[in-house]
Amino acid sequence: MQESSLAILQIADQDRQILHSQQKFSQIPDKRAKVRANLDKVDQRLKKVSQDRSLLKLQVKLRERLIEVENKKIEESNRRMMEVSNQKEYMAVQKEIDLATRTIRKVEDQILDLEERVEPFDVELAEVEEIRTQEAARFEEQDKELAAEENKLSQTILAAKKEIETLTSKVGAELLAKYQKLVARNLTPAAVAIDDAFC
Repeated sequence: MQESSLAILQIADQDRQILHSQQKFSQIPDKRAKVRANLDKVDQRLKKVSQDRSLLKLQVKLRERLIEVENKKIEESNRRMMEVSNQKEYMAVQKEIDLATRTIRKVEDQILDLEERVEPFDVELAEVEEIRTQEAARFEEQDKELAAEENKLSQTILAAKKEIETLTSKVGAELLAKYQKLVARNLTPAAVAIDDAFC
């Protein structure tokens, strides 16, 4: 009877260890999500800065394309100017050339303004990419720590279950049935050792 009582107490200890390990194990996804949230915030910021920069760069390219179109108009107008036969046609072609030239100057000023607005985005993009690299390294490190903790908890649970299997052979069937009935009713711990001082 003494050996059976000691074995049931050891089983109860192992059950408490399993329960404690399972509780810690269930907290790991939340810990991982918190660490991942920081990285996700940086990713969102990186995406926004990159999109804003790309939008400005696209506007620059569109204006450069407009300059190309206006230059082609000037070339075409110069070619037509050689073929004009009267003053009226000459003046009309000259107006086209002047209009295209003014458009080019105006668009070039816009391009310079846009390129000045792109520069802060370039600086911010570099900063955010550096922060992203740091956060990714931090996430990787903490993820490894959490994986190691998961592995350790899994090993603890497996070891406790094996210990329970070996201890159940030392417990009488009636006592084990009562213990399992209490465990099934979620009375944890189902068995507790009491010293002589409490008796």
